[in-house]
Amino acid sequence: MRRIALLIATAAALTADPPAAVMRVFTYAAEALANGDSAAFLEQFDKDTPNYAALRDNIEGLLGAHQVGSTVEVVMDEGDERKHTLELDWLLIISGKGLDTQTETRRKVIQCTVERRGRQWKITAIAPLDFFAY
Repeated sequence: MRRIALLIATAAALTADPPAAVMRVFTYAAEALANGDSAAFLEQFDKDTPNYAALRDNIEGLLGAHQVGSTVEVVMDEGDERKHTLELDWLLIISGKGLDTQTETRRKVIQCTVERRGRQWKITAIAPLDFFAY
């Protein structure tokens, strides 16, 4: 089955666009979803992120059973050189693997915090988690 195309669009409403390094976190996360790579998706998160284990279980289950396409658009960004708080318009297109050809579309504004951890930016909070449920 053809993999669903990946699109990353960024735009900010009434605020400056987030720095490219912050956007790379979401680019890599969306690419990981499209590639069915739960480990690469989870690498974008600090392991101390609240409910990290539940997020890991959801992503592993989702990608184990489905192909996923993803788009992310920045709705709001506030931050500095250490921390950004974002609202993301996140779209998931979820297709069954194998004989299951049903497609589900999910779209929600996701609240997210990204913080610098050494030289890298990591997601340190994300809600709602059930958006990524399988």
